[in-house]
Amino acid sequence: MAFTEFRTLDEKYLVEYIKATPALSDKIGNNFDDLKIKEVGDGNLNFVYIVVSPAGSFVLKQAIPYVRCIGESWPLTKERAYFEALALREHGRLSPENVPQVYHFDRTMSVIGMRYLEPPHIILRKGLIAGIEYPLLAEHI
Repeated sequence: MAFTEFRTLDEKYLVEYIKATPALSDKIGNNFDDLKIKEVGDGNLNFVYIVVSPAGSFVLKQAIPYVRCIGESWPLTKERAYFEALALREHGRLSPENVPQVYHFDRTMSVIGMRYLEPPHIILRKGLIAGIEYPLLAEHI
């Protein structure tokens, strides 16, 4: 299946997309038999999937062209994924131990494939909301 124009990736199309994308399928050892996919987006903007196989894992994030929690009546540009991928790559260059590596970016599909940082790693926003102090945050940023 070719992904030459934008479409929202549900779990069925996500597997097809991974199969068609060597930078992602290689990360899981091309093993699709024991593949586990979990949608973990918080529901506001993007679809975020954790993809795990016995051979490896990654996170796949897709920007959709509207605010997810409201619907198509509140449009957003998919280009935000492009700028996020650029920022992740630059931040990763400057502070590689603190930023997930970008494995793949697809501008047409607004998809970023990146390293999955397993727990105890948490999203910074969630840590800040929980009151966790990060004394080296400014230095790392």
